[in-house]
This record gives sequence, C-alpha cells and structure tokens, in this order.
Amino acid sequence: MLTQLLEEGPNSSPFLPGALSAAEEYAAGVNGRVLPQDVEKVRYVLKNLMRDWSEEGAAERAASYGRIMQEVESIASRQAPGQVPLSILVPGAGLGRLCADLCSMGHHVLGNEFSFYMLLASAYVLNHSARLHQWTVHPWLHSGCNHFTSASQLRGLAIPDVLPEDLTAPGELGMVAGDFVEVFARPEYQAVFDVVATCFFIDTAHNVIDYLETIVAVLKPGGSWVNLGPLLYHWAEPQEGPDEPNIELSLEEIEAVAGRLGLVMQRRDVVKAPFASNRQSMFESTYTCSFWTMTKGPGS
Repeated sequence: MLTQLLEEGPNSSPFLPGALSAAEEYAAGVNGRVLPQDVEKVRYVLKNLMRDWSEEGAAERAASYGRIMQEVESIASRQAPGQVPLSILVPGAGLGRLCADLCSMGHHVLGNEFSFYMLLASAYVLNHSARLHQWTVHPWLHSGCNHFTSASQLRGLAIPDVLPEDLTAPGELGMVAGDFVEVFARPEYQAVFDVVATCFFIDTAHNVIDYLETIVAVLKPGGSWVNLGPLLYHWAEPQEGPDEPNIELSLEEIEAVAGRLGLVMQRRDVVKAPFASNRQSMFESTYTCSFWTMTKGPGS
C-alpha cells in the first residue's frame, strides 16, 4: 500500500515521504514480528472504516458528525457576506469522513491526525476510491465476543458508501500529520481558523489543557469551537514506555479552564452517540457525550 501511494509522485500525501523506509526500519527493529499493540491498532482501523465509510455506519455518523455539521451550518448562516466558506480545522481527523462531509458543505477543511495507521488508511480511501463499494472489510472478524451468530461475526461491509471526491469537490480538503499541539504551535496556524471541530478527540490528550490552549491559539477572534465526545481519557491507565504526566479533568473543570482561556460557552447539550459499535452484537458501545459550541472572545 505504501509503495502504491508513493508512486503517485507529486500528488501523494505530504506525510508519506520517508514512510516506506521508516516502516522497513521499524520491521527490522522488531525482527519482522507483528506486535500485539500493532494488531490492535489495525483492528481499530477496520472498525473505523465501518464507522466512516460504510452504509452500516450512517446512523452512527449522524449521531456525531451530523450534529457537528448542523452546528457548522448554523455558524455559517450567521456570517457576514464574504466570510463564507469557513476555514475549519478538524483535529483527530481519523479516516477523514468528517473532513469530507464538511467539504461537501463548501468549506475549506484541514484535517490533522497523529496515528500513522489512520493516516495510511485515510490516504488510501480518499485517494484511491474509484467506485462505490470497491472494497470489503470484515471489522468484527477478530473478536469472538457477544456474537449472536457466526455469520454476524464474519460478515463483510462494502466501502466506500460514497466516493470521497464527490464529497470534497464543493470545498477544499487538506491533511497534516503530527501531534496536534506541536504542529499547530507553528506561527502560520495562529488565529487563522473560523471553526475548530473536534469529535471524540479531547480525551486523547496527555494534558487536555494543552489542547485547549492550542484551540484558542488557532481560532480567529470570534471563531467557534464545536466539540462532541466523552472523556474516556486514553492515557489514564498505566502505559509502557517513558513516564509522561497525564491530567484528567472533569467536564466541569474543562469548562472552567476554557472560560479562563477566553472561550465563551454559546450552547451546551448532553447527547448519546455510539462509537465503532457493532449493531448486530449482544454488546453495543454508546457514550453520553458533551456537545458544545464555544466562541473565542476578544483579546484571547
């Protein structure tokens, strides 16, 4: 897959140069073995392909992406003439569907993703989808729990349910790889976005305050932060490797910090939203999510 993407030459994704050599170096470092953590990340990508690019994922997308899109549409409707299309940043872009959907509304969207597994899969789907239902994935194949039938466990899902180029044509889509805080500390990203849209993202931080400070920095004065997701802090459990301090704030504390940083709450709701949930399983994961819009006050 890497080789095919790199053969695109000048049209290849900007994060790919050097990726093939890096992959080969990593494989050599583990003596060609596939480590359990790598297997789990691939399983996670398969489930996210269901969520982002299959017909079965449509209801799940509506519960999260759909709400964000409606809020962005409301924000755009209040803009003065000449201020639309909006410039939108989507941190934690995953496999790119929310970015593509926002592009379909005519906006200029920049996605950001840290996971190389997500970046590789999103680049492949976004750039190599030639027809509907081109590929079949089996996202539940590797889990033996909570299946009513073997057929349910083994079933395949066709992707993509829509051609990415049809979604992105009305707007502009870009992707940048790397750590959100590090990438968007660059001067060229300061106070340039009308909207930051985060979906199941802020709990991926070691220190959520770093995320809040970065969001404030990249927003234009009067810009909006639209957020939907839970607080399932990814680093709350002990991890192997170098120690890094982790800060897990409550929702109340996050809102208080946001206020101190100059963000003003415009709307706040609590909504139910599933994430990568198997609709034919005896167990389905649905989160009670915070859903808010905050605006950057003057002088922030």
